[in-house]
Amino acid sequence: MTAAPVQSPLSTSGRYIVDAHGRRVRLAGVNWYGAHEDDGVAAGLERTGRRALAKRIARHGFNSVRLPFSLWMTEQTTPVPDEYLAANPDLSGATPIQVYDACVEALTGAGLIVIPNCHTLDAGWCCSERDESGMWFNDRWPAAKFFAAWQSIAERYKADPLVAGMDIMNEPRRSRVGGRVLTPTWGTGPGTDIAAMYTAVGNLIHEVSPHLLIICEGLGFAADLTGVARHPVRLERPGKVVYSLHDYSWFHPAGQPRSAYFDQMRQAGGYLMDEGIAPLWIGEFGNDTRSLDNFGRVASPAAGWWNNVEAWLTEHDVDWCWWPLNPTQPRGTVPVTGQHRSRWGDREHWGLLAPDWRGVANPEVLDILKALIPPRTGPPRHVTGRLTGQPSLGSTSAASRSICSRWSNSAVNKMSSAPAVATWFTSRTQSATVPANAAASMTGTRCP
Repeated sequence: MTAAPVQSPLSTSGRYIVDAHGRRVRLAGVNWYGAHEDDGVAAGLERTGRRALAKRIARHGFNSVRLPFSLWMTEQTTPVPDEYLAANPDLSGATPIQVYDACVEALTGAGLIVIPNCHTLDAGWCCSERDESGMWFNDRWPAAKFFAAWQSIAERYKADPLVAGMDIMNEPRRSRVGGRVLTPTWGTGPGTDIAAMYTAVGNLIHEVSPHLLIICEGLGFAADLTGVARHPVRLERPGKVVYSLHDYSWFHPAGQPRSAYFDQMRQAGGYLMDEGIAPLWIGEFGNDTRSLDNFGRVASPAAGWWNNVEAWLTEHDVDWCWWPLNPTQPRGTVPVTGQHRSRWGDREHWGLLAPDWRGVANPEVLDILKALIPPRTGPPRHVTGRLTGQPSLGSTSAASRSICSRWSNSAVNKMSSAPAVATWFTSRTQSATVPANAAASMTGTRCP
């Protein structure tokens, strides 16, 4: 089973992601993690060749890979230790970002869509409200570096059409900045407004690579997209916004009835699909793959959440990405606190692959996921050229007005380009709603 070739670029048509010909592309993928953690390198490269791994992912029928990274990783110049690259000796001497490049090239070379994701600011295990990565800035990483890093990533991969979307920020949540705890908001104006950040970063990315999807995760560990109803992310380039939730068993009460689960998911963000507003992607969901007790194939209370999410994904034909592919973990500590989480090579009990990174951990679980891959619905066949999902905004100045009218009416006429939007946005963080030392973290140097 191999996914059909993807005809890029991808765009949106109502609730669907579509290819260059307007045909449905249901993202059905896996997370391959490690580049955001302590050593800045994806796990598994010491056990299997990256190209063989990419072909293995494609042969299992997946069409996409979410590839987390940290801002820290993008700036490292020290080569990755050879022990972490033993099965890829041609990468000896490569820096973390060069290894990341090689992984991207291998994945897209196998026909897979790659979605880079800024998972953390500092390197380390994610996620916690104590890791100071819940906003797009902290005391060590100003917002300007976040913006510049995303433009750099876009520039780096703009020639590769299968690097088709950018997942801007992982699991927005409370974060300590400048001695105070800040909570991300949606559509409230500058300072902590994550929708405004997505708008600014998305427009900056599109100045470099206009074909990319911009993926916007919800608040509260990517569990809440209710704010989109009143304040959608509107970019200067239409048809490019995808929203993302994450879903795990601990996001729900134990023993939750299916009807209650469906209601919760609709309110959290499923309404975006139901009302044809925009595509929704479950960028992370997962479970312990060691036992079928967790997957409803035997009677077990452990399967309650899985039975619900499987039914919801099937009935609503949702795009998804399993966490994780990895059968083993990288070295991971919690940023800031230094709390130990994993040693290099520790087992990852939610992974799909066997510990040798070649076989399959639980073939029955893989078969369950494969059944969720084929799309069941799609846009009307005549919709081939007209893309929907957000209104056409006509001109840059009109787009800027729609982006920023809720921030400050007096600032509208200052914004005639995407860099101006971003510069204005960072300058506005010095408002009284944010402590001065936090504002310094958010501004730093000027945006590109």
